[in-house]
Amino acid sequence: MVAVTTPLAPVAEPARATPDRDRRRIGLVPSASMVTGAAIGVVWFWIPLLVLVVGVSSIPSIIGFAVATVVFVYLIRGVDRVERLRSEAVFGFGIPVPPRRVTPFDGFKGWAHQLWLDVTSAWFWKAAAHHYLRMVYDILATGIALALVVFAFVGPAVATAINGSDDAAGLEFLSPPLAWLLAVVALAAAVAIVAVAPAVDASIDRWLLPPSPTAALQHEVSALADARQGAVSSAHTERHRIERDLHDGVQPRLVSLAMTIGLAQTKFDTDPDQARSLIGEAQDEVRSALVELRNVVRGIAPTILADRGLDAALSAVAQRTTTSGIPTTLNVHLPRRLPDEVESVAYFVVAEALTNVAKHARAGQAVVTVRLDESTDTLYVSVFDDGVGGAEAPAGEDATGLRGLGDRVRAARGTFAVSSPATGPTVVTAVLPCAS
Repeated sequence: MVAVTTPLAPVAEPARATPDRDRRRIGLVPSASMVTGAAIGVVWFWIPLLVLVVGVSSIPSIIGFAVATVVFVYLIRGVDRVERLRSEAVFGFGIPVPPRRVTPFDGFKGWAHQLWLDVTSAWFWKAAAHHYLRMVYDILATGIALALVVFAFVGPAVATAINGSDDAAGLEFLSPPLAWLLAVVALAAAVAIVAVAPAVDASIDRWLLPPSPTAALQHEVSALADARQGAVSSAHTERHRIERDLHDGVQPRLVSLAMTIGLAQTKFDTDPDQARSLIGEAQDEVRSALVELRNVVRGIAPTILADRGLDAALSAVAQRTTTSGIPTTLNVHLPRRLPDEVESVAYFVVAEALTNVAKHARAGQAVVTVRLDESTDTLYVSVFDDGVGGAEAPAGEDATGLRGLGDRVRAARGTFAVSSPATGPTVVTAVLPCAS
């Protein structure tokens, strides 16, 4: 399977808390969460710790260290997701996810590089610290509350038994009335701990789950630099495409047109009929050159896109592909017009992907899906074909096609991916942020 991924997810701004969504909840749910976490933590506490210890102790054995590292990374990844879901469900916090660097590679190299990026990132170790700090706190708070409850129920009975027994002389250090008083105090303290202690859980979530301002700023700077590089690469690719189209298409036709007109001039006096025939050929050449120029101009700025929007422009592209012999289904959900840059990038993703389908895929059908998710203000673009597969983005500064699309998407701070196993099918996807 060939997978080409351009890791350029936009950096989400830290979620602004709203009074209804971000108010700390009180009641049975946080208390039950703390007690449940403590019960699970008694067993779970040792598992990631054991994996970490085994990994460190296995450093001389490269294989053992590598396996332990991989297991530990996946454990902390899963723990981080679970902790965020728990925080949202228990406290109603809408804590933003820290920015995560994504590998630009694919295959095994990409998998290994992503593990390295995770292990060396601040969010990974903050997630591990948060999980263990909260777990230790829950175990201690619940353990103290449980000890107080046990004393409340057992203490008075033990004190009464000791004071009423002749064999326990000298052990009457606690009178039954005082034991009952302490039992009431202990029970009240246990209830108070179970009711109030989850507030510290919430504070731990607030402290360690959100991204640090420095990390968010660094990721934003990195994303902007990546977008700038994508814009430069996209401009270079577009310039190369225009030069290629003019050199290989329009220029030869204009040269042929000039030669035909020159030959017709020499025939005006000696062979008028041949001259008229040559002028007719010249007219055909002019028409062909105009078609070539329209195609070049359409690649730069399709008029229909600016005039009628993305839906109409994609309908025209899908119609051309269908006319070329590949039935194309278009599914579009666009409740409103999008920013010009987003519409342009989405258009070129679909147009280039369908051009590749028509030229190389030998497909029986193609399906284009374009959907705007208004809740996240994100545009999802997908082009599917049932052809032979094997599509990839070649390396090199002058590469065009899929690589050029990746550069366009990167310039718009989106994500671009190609899934194309050798036997097909091929799916080209792009995710574009629409926020201005």
